[in-house]
Amino acid sequence: MAPMNLACRGADPRAMKAFIAAAISGAELKFVPMAKGAEGHGGSPVALDVDDKKMKISEPNAIARYLGASKALAPAGPARWATERWCEWEATALAPAVAVACASNDGASLLTLLANVLEPHLSATSSTFAFIAGGDAPSLADVVVYSALFPVLGEERAAGVVGLDALDGTVPRVAAWFARCGETASFIAGASSSRASATTAASLCAQDGQAMVLAAAANAPPTDPSGEKFCITTAINYANGAPHMGHAYEAISADCIARYHRRYGRDVLFQTGSDEHGQKIAEAAETAGCAPIELCDKYVNAFQTLNAKTKVSNDVYNRTTSESHKAACRKLFEMSKANGDIYLDTYEGWYNVREETFVTETDAAAANYLDPVSGKPLKKMKEESYFFRQSRYQSRLIEHIEKNPAFIQPTRRRNEILARLREDELRDLSVSRTTFDWGIPVPDAPGHVMYVWFDALTNYLTGTGWPQKPNGDGMWPASVHIIGKDIIWFHCVIWPCMLWSAGLPLPKTVFGHGFVTAADGQKMSKSIGNVVDPMDQLTRYSSDTFRYYLMRNAVYGSDVPFSESNLVYVHNSDLADVMGNLVHRATNLCNKNCGGVVPDCVPEKVFDVNLLRVQSEQAMSNLEVQRCCELAINAMKDTNKYLTDSAPWAVKGDGAAERKAVIIRSTLEAVYAAAHFLAPFIPDACDAIFEKLGTPAVPAWKLKRSENLAPGTAVSVGDILFAKHEVEGADKGADKGAEGAKGGDAKGKKAADAPKPKKKEVPANAPVDVSRLNIVVGTVTKVARHPEAEKLYVEAIDLGPALGTKQVVSGLVEHVPEDQMMGARVVVVANMKPSKMRGVESAAMVLCGTGPDGKVELVTPPEGVPNGERVQCEGFAGEADDVLNPKKKVFENVAPDFSVTPSGEASYKGAAFGTSGGACRLATLTAGTIR
Repeated sequence: MAPMNLACRGADPRAMKAFIAAAISGAELKFVPMAKGAEGHGGSPVALDVDDKKMKISEPNAIARYLGASKALAPAGPARWATERWCEWEATALAPAVAVACASNDGASLLTLLANVLEPHLSATSSTFAFIAGGDAPSLADVVVYSALFPVLGEERAAGVVGLDALDGTVPRVAAWFARCGETASFIAGASSSRASATTAASLCAQDGQAMVLAAAANAPPTDPSGEKFCITTAINYANGAPHMGHAYEAISADCIARYHRRYGRDVLFQTGSDEHGQKIAEAAETAGCAPIELCDKYVNAFQTLNAKTKVSNDVYNRTTSESHKAACRKLFEMSKANGDIYLDTYEGWYNVREETFVTETDAAAANYLDPVSGKPLKKMKEESYFFRQSRYQSRLIEHIEKNPAFIQPTRRRNEILARLREDELRDLSVSRTTFDWGIPVPDAPGHVMYVWFDALTNYLTGTGWPQKPNGDGMWPASVHIIGKDIIWFHCVIWPCMLWSAGLPLPKTVFGHGFVTAADGQKMSKSIGNVVDPMDQLTRYSSDTFRYYLMRNAVYGSDVPFSESNLVYVHNSDLADVMGNLVHRATNLCNKNCGGVVPDCVPEKVFDVNLLRVQSEQAMSNLEVQRCCELAINAMKDTNKYLTDSAPWAVKGDGAAERKAVIIRSTLEAVYAAAHFLAPFIPDACDAIFEKLGTPAVPAWKLKRSENLAPGTAVSVGDILFAKHEVEGADKGADKGAEGAKGGDAKGKKAADAPKPKKKEVPANAPVDVSRLNIVVGTVTKVARHPEAEKLYVEAIDLGPALGTKQVVSGLVEHVPEDQMMGARVVVVANMKPSKMRGVESAAMVLCGTGPDGKVELVTPPEGVPNGERVQCEGFAGEADDVLNPKKKVFENVAPDFSVTPSGEASYKGAAFGTSGGACRLATLTAGTIR
């Protein structure tokens, strides 16, 4: 048999079958990394070239059968047919069960399958170490079953799938058989040749399992959710200053979640409000020469105006100065006191006026007795105070967080809280003040008002109607508290202890979102001049555009860099070019070709509505808000592509009218369905779509796969939903904030007119981390072979208007075909010092990932991210060096911390390479390094 190539992914169990079979027969088989476009029939991840590439085999068991030949497959007869039956069982039952076990991290069903099928078969023979088809040598049956089980049982069950620790006791013959196969020479050789790794194999199988689970769910009838309750809250806004971008972002993100669940068909309670008590408000009112309530009224009006402008659809607006809230606070305080958790004592120590909290001597000394945020001195004071005995709940709280992973999200916030609780003693909390009177009086304690956080946190109960409604008509416990990451301690430590003290259940999830930062990742600051005023943005852009950009701009939970030029780009590419253009074309075509009504014909499937529904439910249940938005806009993009590819305007000849009608009906149906999932993000535009299509929205769970529009329904064209914005008009200075937007650039001044900035010096104490690298998004516009080096490409890469086009030399000839390199979207280190490679200058570096098997793939940005956008890693903000000094070896010291995550994202020290469109990714790699 002539040498053959197997295109595959490293550690793929389907490839392992082929290499073990080849080892048994002695066939010469070469591992070839699977390149994009080289997949087998039906997208198979393995493909065997046979007979000098004249034939390709893509089914994994067929490849193993071909390679194993007679040495792995018995001659015709009972043994042959037994082998084939086991191969069929592996393909139809075992491999899917392994995939689902990896996806769910639950091996119970797999263990049952093995106990019911394979264990009895192996036990029927007298030999403890029998092969599946009998005899002294492994057959094709052993090859395929062993390979299928390797992801969960290989390398001493390194994948750690839950439930398989009982394997030896439940299916001992299976365990013994698997061990014997793994010690056989041909299996050892095949595993080595296939780059075997149980953990990587399990990751690949998990992807297959997730797809199976989604497909099964999409084919199942949806469950009526109308009896389900969903309660969502935001942190209430402190009423001593004007609203800023952080307030807008939190309210909009919570509103998108609330609208999604309402649109899906659930009963939703969405609460927000204002925190109106405390020393800071009393002092601010005194400075302003007004009563505290007058100051609160002023700022409450400002917050409610912003909510109205951004189309926030809260059901309740809690004001802590309301009588219902005061009554709830008194009740909670009394319940905690009755439980023995409130006692009177004296506090002597340091006090932070800004936070209105007492500070321990240790923490005060560590901060040099200054407020770490404002820099103002802490106050030394002695005060009689009521204390809350939260120390008694420390162990219970740690246990609750450990046993309920969803309680604190994202995971990094959970880890922060757990680390602090495990390392430090939880002290009792002062919950009253006597130095001011602007607060809720403590029951039966003249001169004491409640600590502002005891007051503020109780608002979540007030909004449900508690205590008059003990469980808030089913809305308590809350489904999720949406809060900023800076107040997570109060919500995940103090609040649970308060609730337990009163005998009340805890919220299901507390989600700490990131901050809205300047475009370069820096904190917004008036002193820097990079503050963006949300009301200013809303005078230039619609609420839909503003909402959509904020939700598409970053993974929910990470910081959100705000760039006005990026907002314009996203608006133009997604909302104007895709959605606005699509809806206008579809309604116009209906008007011209179908008399302005939905045609009576059977539509084609443009995208799978049921799959979109299942994927959206999965994403939103995990609070993957950006993902949910992406799914919805991608459905619109698929529809836009369908209409463009079908080109009804070009259809001619016999049957043209009928074909045009089918295309138009299919497009209208797809637009209607997709609008249900985009409505949480861009409610005004989607309401306009439903009006144009003459069909009201339905609960999303009731959407049919097709034919949601009644034939004969009038369709109107109307105005274009989204007109394009000029990028020049989105002032380049606006990326420094609203203050910068009022300067000369807003008048249309070109960037080129500005004086060339001086090269900035790098401070001697500058951190050596990823912030020093100017990692940007680009597009390869030209590619050629290096004239002096056969393994090198010379590329021209467009890095946006600021950086222009740079020439780059890359050693990718053996890894990325030239036709794929041309036009590729890439991620580039743009501030490398230019150097010559074999006589040709290279001014930047293209970043690529290398998997454990040596496979190399480009790091690619998400679709829609503009050339020149800087890639950011959360927690590592800062300006990049103008040019990296090779002598300082900054890149060399930073790059070892680049890696590929199990989900295929490029990361630095665990922080994703973030862009306005999400994380940068690798096509298939789920482990490896990046250079």
